[in-house]
Amino acid sequence: MTGTVARVVAAPGKAPSALEVQIPAPTGNQVLVRIHAVGICHTDLTLAAQWPEHGLPVILGHEGAGVVEALGPEALGLAVGDRVSLTFDSCGACEFCAGGTPGYCEQSIIRNYLGLPGIRAGETAVTGGFFGQSSFAGLALTTDRNTIPIGDLPFELAAPLGCSVQTGVGTVTRALKMEPGQSVVVFGTGAVGLAAIMGAKLAGATTIVAVDPREDRRALARELGATHVVEAGAQAEQQVIEATGGGAHAAVDTTARADVLNQAILALRPRGTLAVVGLGTPSADLPVMLIMARGLRVIGVIEGDSEPSEFLPELAAAAAEGRLPVERLVTTFADFDDAWAAAREGTAIKPVWLPAG
Repeated sequence: MTGTVARVVAAPGKAPSALEVQIPAPTGNQVLVRIHAVGICHTDLTLAAQWPEHGLPVILGHEGAGVVEALGPEALGLAVGDRVSLTFDSCGACEFCAGGTPGYCEQSIIRNYLGLPGIRAGETAVTGGFFGQSSFAGLALTTDRNTIPIGDLPFELAAPLGCSVQTGVGTVTRALKMEPGQSVVVFGTGAVGLAAIMGAKLAGATTIVAVDPREDRRALARELGATHVVEAGAQAEQQVIEATGGGAHAAVDTTARADVLNQAILALRPRGTLAVVGLGTPSADLPVMLIMARGLRVIGVIEGDSEPSEFLPELAAAAAEGRLPVERLVTTFADFDDAWAAAREGTAIKPVWLPAG
């Protein structure tokens, strides 16, 4: 067991607070990683408020980056001292993992949400293993499946690659398979939406439309590759149709709002595709007759439909070369509470906490 300080949700609806915990030594294909940076995203905020009381206290955090400190005897492809980015865990053996889309792993719930036994705070059991990492801590216990070498990329830029950047870029380049000359509209320009815009630019999309209520976010979207920006509102879909010359080939919704999902459907041209990536409303009434008449598709996308072992090194290389300016999204914080508040209040696009030591 190794001691570290973690940020733990100890009561329903409470913000994470500091707690000394003991992390077990890695076994099997597990990896012990010293965390140097961790992003905070909407999923952390949402699940901190919704985590079942019987599973508390819990360590969240799923955008970690750091250095490999120890390896289990069956861990492959890594060495002590490797600089790594952490992502979601998967089994590596089911049909979805074998097919290159481990985000749909048959064991995804077990490996990412049901908790890793063995972490303790004194006599109290602490739930770990969130997204296969629980990286709101000085140390995280991961596996060789979700621990990806990223070379010399600064940790604060490597951290968001594992979830928000992977999701945004992958949705456009992998799930939607955007091609040069096509058009895309992105609803919501948080970290995932802005990553999708950067991905569309990398893919060579001719028309990239960003829809958001905030003027500063729309301005940044334009700087990162959007060719058109639209203020969110009742007439947004009509402005998108005009900007794309009859409707977008593809739409990405990061808001998970029923009204916005309907706008995204209306903003598509015939045979267009809506990719749903936001975490929010559990259901929405969609215009079924319109979807059928226009031959539209609605797809859900987890983690950009990517294979992290291949995709994260690609993203890291693009960021290091300046083709993927992740630094424009990141604001670093030495104090966890400040980072959490920035995520909750939306004053930073991607708050990244830098744990001391």
